[in-house]
Amino acid sequence: MKKLTSKTTDFLILKFLKTNKDENITSPDARKKIGYLEAIISIIINLFLAIIKGFFGLMINSIALLADAVHTASDVLTSLVVIMGFKLSAMPADDKHPHGHGRIEFLTTLFISMLLIYIGVQFAINSYERFVENTVVAGSYLVIAIMIFAALLKEWLAQLSVNLGERIKSTTLIADAWHHRTDAIASIMVAIAILASQFGYYRVDAILGFAVSLLIIYTGLVILNESISKIIGETDHEEIEEIEKLAMSIEGVKNTHDILMHDYGAHKNYSLHIELDKNLTVEQAHQIADKVENLIESKKESKVIVHVDAHKKVDTN
Repeated sequence: MKKLTSKTTDFLILKFLKTNKDENITSPDARKKIGYLEAIISIIINLFLAIIKGFFGLMINSIALLADAVHTASDVLTSLVVIMGFKLSAMPADDKHPHGHGRIEFLTTLFISMLLIYIGVQFAINSYERFVENTVVAGSYLVIAIMIFAALLKEWLAQLSVNLGERIKSTTLIADAWHHRTDAIASIMVAIAILASQFGYYRVDAILGFAVSLLIIYTGLVILNESISKIIGETDHEEIEEIEKLAMSIEGVKNTHDILMHDYGAHKNYSLHIELDKNLTVEQAHQIADKVENLIESKKESKVIVHVDAHKKVDTN
């Protein structure tokens, strides 16, 4: 399925952005379009599944199927939040926000992570009640088939969201992928519950549901921690090392220090100090600083500020 999803992603990027997978798709405008794309596909699939589940739920009078139809339809709201998040984060910089509004995407991710935790807690409560009450889940093999179909479609949507999220480095889309995956798991749980109930194993879905709820809560907490860390301002040591290597590759740079990264979602800004020979003229030092800035900006597609310091030789005696 992953290979199929990757090819589908390439096709969607080509048709929706009029560009191929190898071209730059991390610009604010491109990221916004891909965010919209994921959300629109999610809305279409969720509405389709809600109608299918609702129709057959009414036809065969299945409470489980009708309840899942309502749950699926409510997921459209999350997709609207994703659209709003990408729309706001793509707004250009202004006097109050000179670095743009990219961090709004982190707030969107924060919202989805809290939603995942809420869903996980509700799963746990529901599973506990089913276990205590020894609930029988009514249904038929038709309902099981519909649930399996829905689960496969939502898992494909989850993988598509991850694929798109990784292409544009979006925590929001990756978090939304887990939201889609919880729906796939919920559909599988209903199918298992119906099948197990027909053989007299009424507590199987409760036990599995509780285990899955712990996984969902854990995932939500991990995403919550990552989004809060990005909002506060975390340091990416790999990025810092890469910036240092790029700066040191320029002839004349003796050393670097105080390398800082400022993450604004759609783009990152860097500032660093380079140490140069103290005997260089101001013009020569300025030329080297320009080379460092141009190299990093071309490689990272970011804004870079370089400060020049005189290199102090370490006395080894």
